[in-house]
Amino acid sequence: MEWERKIAQWRSEGVIDIETAERIQAFETRQPEKRKLPLLLIIGLIFFALAVFSFIAANWQAIPAIAKVGMVVVLMWIFYILAHFSEKKRFGHPIIFRILGYVMFWASLIVTGQTFHLGTGSSIVPWALFIAAIAHFFIWRHSAFTVLAFISGITILSSAAPGIGLVEWLLFIAVTLVWFFLSKDGLAMIFSWLLLFGSGLLVWSIWDIESPLVPIWTLFALTLLLLLIPQDKQKLLSPLYLLVGGIQLIVFLAIRGESDMAFAELTMLEAIALAIAGAAVLALAYFRERHVMWLGVLGLVGFMLYDETAIVLAIAAELTALAYLIIAQRQDQPLALGFVYFIVVQFVIYVIYAWERLDMSLFFLIGALLLFALSGIAWWLNRKKEGAVT
Repeated sequence: MEWERKIAQWRSEGVIDIETAERIQAFETRQPEKRKLPLLLIIGLIFFALAVFSFIAANWQAIPAIAKVGMVVVLMWIFYILAHFSEKKRFGHPIIFRILGYVMFWASLIVTGQTFHLGTGSSIVPWALFIAAIAHFFIWRHSAFTVLAFISGITILSSAAPGIGLVEWLLFIAVTLVWFFLSKDGLAMIFSWLLLFGSGLLVWSIWDIESPLVPIWTLFALTLLLLLIPQDKQKLLSPLYLLVGGIQLIVFLAIRGESDMAFAELTMLEAIALAIAGAAVLALAYFRERHVMWLGVLGLVGFMLYDETAIVLAIAAELTALAYLIIAQRQDQPLALGFVYFIVVQFVIYVIYAWERLDMSLFFLIGALLLFALSGIAWWLNRKKEGAVT
């Protein structure tokens, strides 16, 4: 067996002594052996399932309505029972059976709605799938149900967007917040955070607001979560805050540089309020998670949008990218996110200002020379600082 070969290798290399090897061997010997289904049996079961489904599909119209629903529900419970015995008797993969059971649950909702003409075009089915996926996640703690819950949540947001009501919107936020705070898994926190951000964008349809600053307001509102989560979770989510904030700044730069669409609704009062909110976010980040202090730049976007040339936005994006790279390098922080952001900013600026005026190679050559000059200045200042300390 594999573990026996490993023990022999560790003993020959002197990693473990004879006594430790004997204890490991005794422990592994007591473990129940995982049973594997014979290959021919698996193939036979697959062909049998295909035959049953083909027969049902061919005679679907002739099957009574109650029998259609009953068959799907029975299939759902068969998969869940198989998952239970798969885990208990140690054969197959229980998670596959549970996912199939979840799929059959979805199929039962669709079949019931279509059979009894209940209609499946509303958000009832996505809501049921969303709650079921979250329940599956908390019961079995598997990342597959995290992905399924996220897909179901996106389906709710997309299906409810044209006519979602205030009550349903608040209920979605409440359920997603519960998932966010009770889940200890990092992927679940990221997906639930993204759903919270997506729910904030529904403000456009709920209150018929024309302001282009809704995404920034949503991001600022989500910074309040930093007050309620532990420090390790703050470090997990801070790159997500920076990523969404950087994307927003680039999108505003691209849209403002190419058109005046949606910015006629912007008022000076809202721009001032956003600047105050940005200062509050800056102060909050300073005391809780300094990596997200960069979000304070977004508080000035309201004023920047009044510049029809979008030059102020371009300068803000450029300086933010350069400053992030310089500071991250001096603090030995990861540079991948900053480099991607910087390159995207360069492409957007080129498309807006230099597409028909300057050759792309010359544009990026100028950018490279600028980076070399700035890195040289930073190196010289750092050497001067080290000399003064010495």
